Amino acid sequence: MYYKEFRQFLIKNHGDLFASLQTAFFEKAVEAAQNECYDDALILGEDAMTLAKYSNIGYPNIYMAGMLCQCYLDNGMPEKANAIFERVMPYLDEKDDSFNEDVDHFLDLKIEIEKELDTKKNKDL
Repeated sequence: MYYKEFRQFLIKNHGDLFASLQTAFFEKAVEAAQNECYDDALILGEDAMTLAKYSNIGYPNIYMAGMLCQCYLDNGMPEKANAIFERVMPYLDEKDDSFNEDVDHFLDLKIEIEKELDTKKNKDL
């Protein structure tokens, strides 16, 4: 069984389990961020994103990715924010009711990312 088929098998047969784990990790990430434990929040958020690949939550994962992207920006890691942005944009769904808002939100993030990347680049020169 190749990756795509195996991933679909996991989503179909164990998606609820992965969704529960993903939600638990994301909730802990938010809690850690609220308690100013930013390194832990980012690690937990990354783990939640990994679990998202196998959960059956679907489109709402976009919002988690946006929050993680913003966390990376807030913690001076625009490269990681950009990597998440690049991974998420293809998944925005034109059929979703919030598509236009989602695109606007992610394009606003992209503007911030580019600004931070430029600032970092100029600092390194």
